[in-house]
Amino acid sequence: MKKTFIILFTVFLNMAFFSCNPESLTDEVVPQACCGEGEEIPPPPPPPPTGSGD
Repeated sequence: MKKTFIILFTVFLNMAFFSCNPESLTDEVVPQACCGEGEEIPPPPPPPPTGSGD
């Protein structure tokens, strides 16, 4: 019984380690423009005008 438990534990542990392939995730990454690359980032809009407060 103990050997069966160890074998099953080993099989499930191997499945957990090898079920995900991190290399496939790196192929789908699309770099984004940064720091002067591509279009320029427009400045933020000006703040709304303040009222007289009366």
